[in-house]
Amino acid sequence: MPADDLADTSRPTILVVEDEPIVRMVTVAMLEDMGFRAVEAATAAALMSCIDPAEGTLRAVLLDVHIPGAAGRDMVQEIRAQRPEVPVLIASGADTEELRQRFDRHGGIDFLPKPYANAELRRALERLGL
Repeated sequence: MPADDLADTSRPTILVVEDEPIVRMVTVAMLEDMGFRAVEAATAAALMSCIDPAEGTLRAVLLDVHIPGAAGRDMVQEIRAQRPEVPVLIASGADTEELRQRFDRHGGIDFLPKPYANAELRRALERLGL
């Protein structure tokens, strides 16, 4: 979904940053079933175009930190620089404890182990206050 679609303010928006098309598609469907509006980004460049501070409905970023050509730490730092108030849910098949050690100091971050089901995604969003 292009960044232009961020203009829809009727539902809270979650940006899904995932390079695997099937995972992205299923995640978007789960979020929409929960009542969220999901905006998709498959690359770090697409992520940057979707986190405009003027966009008021962005409520969270669901981020795969293993996007080819981008470092997870750099993506989180850029999100924090542009949108410090927006929580980040890191979805990864990597060890959650190792991720916590790398990213916890950023604040406003939670972790979702892959693979995840609808109920696990819902609980993770609830931990972020959504």
